[in-house]
Amino acid sequence: MESSWWQRLEQELEQQFDRFLSDHPNQKELLDQEHWNEQQRRKHQRLLGIDQEAQDLRQRLLKLSKEISAWSERVKRARKAGAHDLASRAETHLSHLMGQGRAQWQALASLGEEAQQLKQELAAAKQPPKSRTGTAADLEDAWRRFEAEQELNELRRRKG
Repeated sequence: MESSWWQRLEQELEQQFDRFLSDHPNQKELLDQEHWNEQQRRKHQRLLGIDQEAQDLRQRLLKLSKEISAWSERVKRARKAGAHDLASRAETHLSHLMGQGRAQWQALASLGEEAQQLKQELAAAKQPPKSRTGTAADLEDAWRRFEAEQELNELRRRKG
């Protein structure tokens, strides 16, 4: 029962808010502008996060490449010394490290794609969407209201 009361209250508030926005188009524009600004800010923040993640991944890849080189050398030394069991275990570890490297490269590539997408979105949205004020659709709506008022006034004159 409480949830339905809460839902009714929420619906009523939403309706009042919608009426307010329709009665005050400049407030709707401000709200839209603020929403657009927030979206842009989030995109910029995500880009900064991607840059940091990519830098961290590059550092890990550099460290991993040194580790792979070291283990590759160990495999060679073990094979050369005839320690085939040790060489086999080292190769298994080397394969594991190389798998980690591939996964990190894929993650880095994915971050690059996401960054590119965000940059394109930011470039495409240099300015917030224009309000409908002054558009042809707005003019059509205003004209229809004007004609309806004129017809209503004409009917009133005929009756009165």
